[in-house]
Amino acid sequence: MSADPASQALTVAEPADPLCKPACRGAVHKASHERRLQRIGQSPRWAGNGFRNTHPTELRMNPFDFRMAADFAFGGKRRAPGGRIPLDADAVARIDGPPPNGLRLTWLGHSTVLVEIDGVRLLTDPVWGLRASPVSFAGPKRYHPMPLQLHELGRIDAIVLSHDHYDHLCAPTWRKLIKGAAPGWSGLVVTALGVGAHLERIGVPPHQIVELDWGQGHKVVSAGSAVEVIATPSQHFSGRGATDRNRTLWAGLALIGPHHRVFFSGDTGATAEHADIGKSLGPFDVAMFEIGAFHPAWGAIHLGPERAFQSFVSMGARALLPVHWSTFDLALHHWAEPAETLHGLAAAAAADVWQPKVGGSIWGGASSHERAAWRLPWWRAVDQTDG
Repeated sequence: MSADPASQALTVAEPADPLCKPACRGAVHKASHERRLQRIGQSPRWAGNGFRNTHPTELRMNPFDFRMAADFAFGGKRRAPGGRIPLDADAVARIDGPPPNGLRLTWLGHSTVLVEIDGVRLLTDPVWGLRASPVSFAGPKRYHPMPLQLHELGRIDAIVLSHDHYDHLCAPTWRKLIKGAAPGWSGLVVTALGVGAHLERIGVPPHQIVELDWGQGHKVVSAGSAVEVIATPSQHFSGRGATDRNRTLWAGLALIGPHHRVFFSGDTGATAEHADIGKSLGPFDVAMFEIGAFHPAWGAIHLGPERAFQSFVSMGARALLPVHWSTFDLALHHWAEPAETLHGLAAAAAADVWQPKVGGSIWGGASSHERAAWRLPWWRAVDQTDG
């Protein structure tokens, strides 16, 4: 895919450029980068030196605080699974056919979900890497293999990417995608404003990248079907290094089809905007909210299970699929604590909260027997095995 002379690659390093200190090596294209900078400057979220949340946020304890660093370094055994996390063995065969009633979500671990909605197939925050880290030899290591390999995904009409953190934007995964590891991928990626600079430096052609500010949308079309991807407010932050904090935007993503609606929270803290999103873009058939990698000191930028459940209720979604847990050691709690807490909340409220195994699916029109299986606390047996 050759570029015209006006789009020749270069590394932009002007002091006024908010992306002048890239966390990803490589070059961006001049024309696309200039358009990106113009859009960033026009965004209501842009504060001159970084993007900002609707409501002020702060970390009551920095992740690099020596007390927290010591707990991360020496508390790993109590946070890691005591045995192997089971994978759903039927994932490959299940996604080979069309979803019942036009809707199926297959959870592949952490925040990676294959969303099949009204004839369109979308993949959220793809992470197939061994570590959620800028380096291959250190950093949080995954607890389980992926239940599907990239080449087994089949048709992917677009990848939707919520923000640039390493457990969501995995450079090794993107390099594999660029080299054709997922032959069914169309090449299209829809993401938050500014994140395209990272993707370009990794090697994604700029014409395949769509960047959205909050409230903006892009229609993904496939074989006569169409789903609109709309960026929504979230309460988080961004950055892949010490010098690029909040230089790119973060977002939730509403997936709006002609018959079904799905919400993907990305990473977020609690915000009244979730109720507003439910009123303006819902009702959602399924909402995916993050429940893991939380800490009281990070309450403004991560939900945890209690706040995830509250956000789900305030949004008015019909069902909840919890994500962002069980794959990486990113916090100080027991690996299954988020799932166990949410399980209790759902049981007490008789709410439709589905917690399938990694590689498991939920779908529209499921029988009561199938739905009951999605409620089973499969994680309790993990720490009782020998690994």
